Amino acid sequence: MTDEELKEKIKEVLSEMGVWSGHREMSIDDIATIQPGLARIMPDIGIRTWKLYYAAKEGHWELANFQWKEIKELMELGAFTRPKHEDALNQFMAEDWPPVGQAIKDKDFEAFEKAFHHSVSQANAYHELKDKPYIRWQLPDQPPPDLDMKPHGVKK
Repeated sequence: MTDEELKEKIKEVLSEMGVWSGHREMSIDDIATIQPGLARIMPDIGIRTWKLYYAAKEGHWELANFQWKEIKELMELGAFTRPKHEDALNQFMAEDWPPVGQAIKDKDFEAFEKAFHHSVSQANAYHELKDKPYIRWQLPDQPPPDLDMKPHGVKK
């Protein structure tokens, strides 16, 4: 049996086996189907990006850093689950996202704001590149109402 034949046989066996989720039995194909795509991930990224900006604006660098890291993880998940967008997402994360994180680390709002707006512009350019020019994220005029953006206490 060749490696390719063995791989196909394993795939066949795995697709027939069920996995108990705690709620129902699912095949490997079912599990693959329910993985979040960019249509589910990007709205979360947008909400976190909104929070990121207003946290930084208030000097709440700990919250800004938290949101920055969460966005990074969501982008990595998107790149993994949707390989057709992997190169673009990885390029954005390598070129456009680090300056935002560095400005947060430096607690430099002026540098943050410049890097932030550049990253938003680049993200919107990727939407155009991916034939979705109708998707243009914009920063809301007000901070999100569900979190207090002001820093509290001192981290020990």
